[in-house]
Amino acid sequence: MSDDHSKESQETADETGFTERLKGLVEGGSARSFAQKAGMGDSTFRNILNGAMPRLDSLLRIAKAADVSVEWLATGKETQKPTFDFEDEFALVPGYNIQVAAGDGRIAGEESPSRELAFRRKWLRFRGLNENNLALVFAKGDSMEPTISDNETVLIDTSEKKLKDGQIFVIRNGDHLLVKRIQTLWNDGVQLLSDNKEYPPQEIASSDLEQLEVIGKVVWVGKDL
Repeated sequence: MSDDHSKESQETADETGFTERLKGLVEGGSARSFAQKAGMGDSTFRNILNGAMPRLDSLLRIAKAADVSVEWLATGKETQKPTFDFEDEFALVPGYNIQVAAGDGRIAGEESPSRELAFRRKWLRFRGLNENNLALVFAKGDSMEPTISDNETVLIDTSEKKLKDGQIFVIRNGDHLLVKRIQTLWNDGVQLLSDNKEYPPQEIASSDLEQLEVIGKVVWVGKDL
């Protein structure tokens, strides 16, 4: 091999600027101390510092010692690591220590948030739900089984105030909160239906509907398997 060819190979061996990046890492310190930090022989490191291409194990040692990425050290390009932002990915829906009756009716407890449950924003968008309108409560009783079981978490969309056929709503009647399926009647009244057929329907005349406060529609139930 001619001297000219050897010189050309040496000049083109470091097209990515590796040597300059390495010198920049060592600048301000000694090559010997850097080599020791990297667990390399002094002569091996000096050869690399003077333009010799490192083996993979040496490249890994140098990157670790300098606290830089192997990709940046070898190519000058930095991989952009995907960042994870919890608030961008999840919405925290407030939960209340309130029992809504899937039975004979329970008096509501203290209506202040006592917990939060994370829901993916993508899922909320798919369902057409606004996180600001959502609330979590507990079901109590067995009248809505098998759809809703005792002590299960229920997600309510509080923006849904109009009672609709076949949908499950949480409603307040005096001091009692009920979770029932709705059936509208020909005389403008409604029936409160239990999915558990052992419980008879409760008919509410149109004249009494004003006494009912619609809390919201049930849009999700947390199931234990």
